Amino acid sequence: MNSLPKSLPDLNNLSLAEQVAQMVVVRASGYLFDHQIQYPIWEPPAQQLQRWLQELGIGGVILLGGSAVELALRSKQLQEWAKIPLLIAADIEEGVGQRFAGATWFPPPMALGAIAQNDPEPALQYVRTMGEITATEALAIGINWILAPVVDVNNNSQNPVINVRSFGDNPQIVSQLASAFIEGTRPYPVLTTAKHFPGHGDTATDSHLDLPILPHSPPRLATVELPPFTNAIAAGVDAIMTAHLLITAWDDQHPATLSERILTQLLRTDLGFEGLIVTDALVMGAIANRYGADEATVMAVEAGADILLMPVNPETAIEAVCQAVEQGRISRQRIQASVERISRAKRKVGYHSQREGLDEHSTAQQIASLQNPLSQQ
Repeated sequence: MNSLPKSLPDLNNLSLAEQVAQMVVVRASGYLFDHQIQYPIWEPPAQQLQRWLQELGIGGVILLGGSAVELALRSKQLQEWAKIPLLIAADIEEGVGQRFAGATWFPPPMALGAIAQNDPEPALQYVRTMGEITATEALAIGINWILAPVVDVNNNSQNPVINVRSFGDNPQIVSQLASAFIEGTRPYPVLTTAKHFPGHGDTATDSHLDLPILPHSPPRLATVELPPFTNAIAAGVDAIMTAHLLITAWDDQHPATLSERILTQLLRTDLGFEGLIVTDALVMGAIANRYGADEATVMAVEAGADILLMPVNPETAIEAVCQAVEQGRISRQRIQASVERISRAKRKVGYHSQREGLDEHSTAQQIASLQNPLSQQ
């Protein structure tokens, strides 16, 4: 195997195509072998994935499937393949064990929100510890980007996609518990993510399938949907994931993921967020079925997204964004701003440890040694 760089290169020195590739996060199986792939539509075989990481310089992967010990091997393999150290993400809203067998699996956030209604202090401590254990276990198996907490205020009982993933229907409780989770992760070199901006809780449509519409007025949005995000920003959240929904009061033409008014004006300027803006998965029907796979990636970058999560075709997505830059539709400075934010994020997670610090032989023992106070109550 060719020797690999031991440190993060200066991303400012990359070609345009390499910089855009750093903005792309692809889906990959958590298993080591192709015959174990569970979702072949989204998860490429090893040869293709290795080429994306080595030749294109893809910036990150999101993993699903396998045990915690298998994932330690898998994440090490992916980092060895990578041209540039990776962000390795997972949807671990209920702890690492939610996705990877052998690690801690916590109750759904809504259960913790229910506890907080009557007994807030223990609930806050529970969630703070949940964040700490999730960060510790994630790092033990090579995950450096936690796609949690969900900060949507779930005040629609018919919500088919958020539901128990939310801390509940009270903006104050959601804000407090989400901030506690972020605080619990703070001592550890991992990224956290508040989602789904600017609020996916009051919808009855699944954005995996179609485009939800949120018809509320700006005052209502400011008092219900936005407070958990402003509190998460104050707590130091590293990334904010966008929502694939139409908020007519702010932009009646573009869903939030593709709206410059919402991502750049509201989130960046009005709320002062300086971290990563990551799209929700671009393969989801609300976006891919309406705007076209490659056009959606260009529109997301125009709107202000730094990370393109799961574009339908990563190679053509990179080409489309590069073409938009060459044609003057997107400025090179716009790409540069995202690359600088990605570089800061990768420096925070400690790229040295992600390449060299994983020891698959001790992973199971490390996870087993952790104490979960929630299970001791």
